[in-house]
Amino acid sequence: MVTRFWRGFGRMMKGISTITGYFSGVLIVVSAGCITYEVIWRYYLVRPHTWSMEANIFLLIAATFLASSFTQLKRGHIGTEVLDLVLPASWVPWRVLFGDILSFAICGFLSVRVGLYGMQAWSEGWTTDSIWAPHLWIPFALIAIGMLLTALQYLIQIVEQISHLHRKGGSLGNADTGVSAR
Repeated sequence: MVTRFWRGFGRMMKGISTITGYFSGVLIVVSAGCITYEVIWRYYLVRPHTWSMEANIFLLIAATFLASSFTQLKRGHIGTEVLDLVLPASWVPWRVLFGDILSFAICGFLSVRVGLYGMQAWSEGWTTDSIWAPHLWIPFALIAIGMLLTALQYLIQIVEQISHLHRKGGSLGNADTGVSAR
C-alpha cells in the first residue's frame, strides 16, 4: 500500500521536521539573547528601545509552531494513552489512528484559516501598534507553516498506520508507529 514515492515523501518530511526542530532550538537561544540584551540595555544602561519585546514574541511564535512537526515526528505531543488502560489491546491502534485523523483535521484547518488571515494581513498592510511596527503577516505565516508541516506529519503517520493495519489484519502493534498493543 505504501509506495516508494510515499516513503520518499516521508523521508523528506522527516528531514524537514528535523531541520525545523533544531532551527526552533536556535530561535529559542536567539530569543534568550534578545531578552538578556533588553535587560542590560534598559535597566543597566537606562536606554529605551522598541524592538526587543516584539522580536521575542515573533521568535517564540516561530519556535513553537516550527517545532511542532518535529515533536509529532517523535510522537512527543500529549496523547490519550490513559485510554490504553481501559480499552482492550486490540483497540489501541484504532484509538491512535482516530486521534491522528482528528489532529490532522484540526492542524489542516488551522493552517488554512491562519494562512488566509495572514494573506489578509499582508494585503491590508497590518502592523503592530508599536513604534517599531513589524508586519503581522510574519507571525501568521509562521503559524500557518508550522501547522501545515504538523498536518503533513500526521498524514504520513496516518498512511503508515493504515498500511500496518491492512498488513496485520487490524492490529498495529509495531515499533515503527511508536505505538504498541499491550
